[in-house]
Amino acid sequence: MFSFRRKPPPTSPSEHDRNERIARLAKETFDLLIIGGGITGAAIARDAALRGLSAALIEKGDFASGTSSRSSKLVHGGLRYLKGRHVRLVRESLRERGVLLKIAPHLVEPAAFLLPVYAGGRDGRLKLRLGLTAYDLLAGFGGDIGRHSVLTREQLLDAEPLLRPEGLQGGFRYFDCVVNDARLTLATLRSAVEDGALALNYVEATGLQRDGDRITGIAFRDRLGGKEGTARAGVVVNATGPWTDRLREMMGLKRMLTPTKGIHLVLSHSRLALSSIVVIPRADRILFAVPCGDSVYVGTTDTFFEDDPGTAAVDTADASYVLDAVNALFPDVRATARDVVAGWAGVRPLVAAEGSPLPSDVSRDYEIELGPEGLYSIAGGKLTTCRAMAEALLNRVIEREGPRLGWQTKACRTAETPLFGGNIDGFDRYALSAAGALAGGWNLPADSAQRLVRTYGTEHVRLLGVARRDATLLQPLAEGCPVLRVEAVYAAEQEMAMTLQDFMERRTELMLFDPQHGLDGAEQAANLMGDVLGWSRQERQRQVSLYREAVVRMTAFAKEGAAVPAGEG
Repeated sequence: MFSFRRKPPPTSPSEHDRNERIARLAKETFDLLIIGGGITGAAIARDAALRGLSAALIEKGDFASGTSSRSSKLVHGGLRYLKGRHVRLVRESLRERGVLLKIAPHLVEPAAFLLPVYAGGRDGRLKLRLGLTAYDLLAGFGGDIGRHSVLTREQLLDAEPLLRPEGLQGGFRYFDCVVNDARLTLATLRSAVEDGALALNYVEATGLQRDGDRITGIAFRDRLGGKEGTARAGVVVNATGPWTDRLREMMGLKRMLTPTKGIHLVLSHSRLALSSIVVIPRADRILFAVPCGDSVYVGTTDTFFEDDPGTAAVDTADASYVLDAVNALFPDVRATARDVVAGWAGVRPLVAAEGSPLPSDVSRDYEIELGPEGLYSIAGGKLTTCRAMAEALLNRVIEREGPRLGWQTKACRTAETPLFGGNIDGFDRYALSAAGALAGGWNLPADSAQRLVRTYGTEHVRLLGVARRDATLLQPLAEGCPVLRVEAVYAAEQEMAMTLQDFMERRTELMLFDPQHGLDGAEQAANLMGDVLGWSRQERQRQVSLYREAVVRMTAFAKEGAAVPAGEG
């Protein structure tokens, strides 16, 4: 049986006026002020709030608009890290994989991975089997999502007929997890806010405030309203991901990062018809081909990147590398740039390391630095270990700063406390039952019902509450679109979506994975959001135009061989 594990969620702060929240930022003195609204900053805000600290978080763009929505969308232990003997990192990652499965069952889902082995490959079957056995053991005999199994050549070809048969010796099936990275970040933030934290997107830190030699706050600017101000805090945390060194440069501090860029390309499922995630082994790294609805995305690359993270883009070399990998493993596909439906580029905030000849050799571990007094910087890590990173940082901050500031804190509870929407045991059974009830009682299409529960978890009932105002809100944004109109209203009211692109790209992923990129529902979504946010007719038209331009830029590579921009930083 499934059972609820938490109190009913209180009113979301997104219902409050944005100006009131900005006024609160300027008026209060917070225990912790976090710069950066990606997964790391969100996890820190959540941990701080659960420990009883007053926390504020600001993000210069939309939440997760940088690296945290541009990952491979996998929660995994890092099988390949065993080859470099990073056993501690793999063990921690596998442990955190289990934690995320427990606290975010609506967003983190186990998935089968197929690993083909070819004659002459860089790793033989025996070596891979030993590695997978160690992987299972470190996870606790599969970590409740399944242990690896050996597959014959025939079994592999039966499972994925597009695989190149020449030289195929057999392979393996093992298990890790897929995740909606942007919504994981959002759920983490909303959990933080539920417990008292303040979160604001489109608010940029423009400087650091000092009292003598100590950092005591920041100067900020509201990028939507133009208002400027200062915010005070006992401790400021730099959790800006690939922008970490930009903030540190303000203080004349040494660099922490060796950034690397990773890109993904999206192909239609009809072009690359896969039923499982397939590992694509290359000489220098491995890639993944991941089915996602009507699409399959493939990545990632790993190249050093020293420019502004906001300018990271898919270039010709990146795309050729990925397409060559696809065609080498699936030769009958014959994919070209014109088959690319969408793409994204992100910059990994990896900790600087000497003697790493290849980008893939740079450690995925994280580092915390203090300096000057009152400012902590955290960088490195990976999506899977975000909670552990936040716990380590808070432990260090509380130990050093707590006595001086008179903090009275609780123990860390983030590993046991469900994220927003995941507050239920037996989620798979709950999802099946709830989706059936939505399809039957609310007359929703089956795909929309399933998506609603899997995307919002237990919070889908609140969307139904919004839809009670107007039955037409349960209609799709456009014909054949699984996203409902009510989701646009809910995104603006409850999820702090401030632009049409926020909704299309990060609240729903229509921009990336819908065949039409959501363009056929863009005007409808803009009108629904505009009713909530008070947009004028001109502003609604402007939002649609800006979104159309973003889609054109994103798909320019496939049509013209041009670069695909990384989007907002």
